[in-house]
Amino acid sequence: MRKKFFPKILFPAIKFAFIVGIAFLFYKSLEVIYAKVFLDFDFGLFLAALFFVLFSGYFVFHLSYFFSFYFKYVVVDDENLSIFELNRFKFKKNTLDKILGYSKSEVYFGRYSWKSKSIVIYFKNGETAELVKVFLSNFDTLEEELKRKKIKYLGFEDYQTGWFYRQYKFNRNSK
Repeated sequence: MRKKFFPKILFPAIKFAFIVGIAFLFYKSLEVIYAKVFLDFDFGLFLAALFFVLFSGYFVFHLSYFFSFYFKYVVVDDENLSIFELNRFKFKKNTLDKILGYSKSEVYFGRYSWKSKSIVIYFKNGETAELVKVFLSNFDTLEEELKRKKIKYLGFEDYQTGWFYRQYKFNRNSK
């Protein structure tokens, strides 16, 4: 039996709208800055503009990367688990015997302000895939499907961040 878990639309659409809005604001501010700095040069305005451009550029990059990292589409059938990852723009297809197990976790959006449940799938080759409830439909059904396929439950893991990426508790590569 083939089960599909589609990406949710509302939360990613809101996030995408923020990305587009901030990118538009970024573009319009570049037009104004270009006209003001090059036509009538003011060093104070140049520094403020540079700070604004760097800050808003970082903000757009961070939101875009966050959106593409968690936006996933999952297909589970009798022998395979396929995950489409937007950040890699490809399907990662693995047979069920290549899965080490899965754990339940939480993802924090902002520093302790809002969180969502997640499932982290560990593969025997050391790779991980994190699926977040606000980005994936039928999230509870996915866990039931993993149990039905006799995928080993490794336990609950706290949200642990590293320098740039999340550190996963049961990953062989992180130890």
